[in-house]
Parts: sequence; C-alpha cells; structure tokens
Amino acid sequence: MSGCRQHKQLMIKHNLKIFSQNVRKNKTLTDIILETRKNISDIILIQERPRSLLRRIPSHTNPEGNLVYGTPKHPDWSLFIQNDSCTDNYPRVATYINKCISRLRFSLRKDLIDHRDINVIDFHNGQNVNFMINVYSDSNQTAL
Repeated sequence: MSGCRQHKQLMIKHNLKIFSQNVRKNKTLTDIILETRKNISDIILIQERPRSLLRRIPSHTNPEGNLVYGTPKHPDWSLFIQNDSCTDNYPRVATYINKCISRLRFSLRKDLIDHRDINVIDFHNGQNVNFMINVYSDSNQTAL
C-alpha cells in the first residue's frame, strides 16, 4: 500500500474515484484493472465478474481434491461479494475497495438487498453513513 494517496477525512466522500466496468467474465481483464487502477481508483465496481477455478482442496471422497471457484483477489483491494459458494446462482457483481481507504469502514449490506446482481455497500465518513450500489442488469432485467 505504499502508493496510497493521502485523503482529508472530511472531504473523502467528495473525492472518491470510482471505476465501473462490465468485464464479461474475463479474468485477465479483471486482473489488469485491479493492478493498473490500484493507485488511481478508490472503488471498482465490476459487473459480469469472472468466476474461475482458484485451486483444489483436499477431499475425503475425491482423490484429486474438490474444485474451488471464486473471484479474483488482489493484495491492494478488499473484495465485497454476495455468497460465492452457490454453484448455480452465483453473484454477477463484485465491488473492490482500495485498502488505502479502509478506515471508512465499508460493509456489504445483504440485510437491505440480498440479490446476486446487486451489492449495497455502506461506509462511514465521520458521523455520516453513505451508500453505494453496484448493479448488473441482464437482458431480463432481473435486478430491476
């Protein structure tokens, strides 16, 4: 996090740099965005996020191990995503928060909206609570 910009706490919500991209399930593009925007953006909103094989874990029933799928991670970003363990109805949006601004205490608010195509994130700026929403709207508009 050596590239962290210094923010004035009272002005942070007016200066947040947010990048949004539909990556069309492309892991390479997601990795490139996370790396190239780590010193530029504070928040990255990803739609149609990739879900790829991360690793195999030991299994008592499968000698080759069970497959674990997930969303790309990066050491400079905190990942906010709905439950990623569902195999059929997995989330299609991911929100990345730059660790430089983690003092704003971000949290995923599934209690407000629990939908695979919507992330509601709140954060605190002094005494103020702010919300942001990451939405993927498919051709059927299931999130709307």
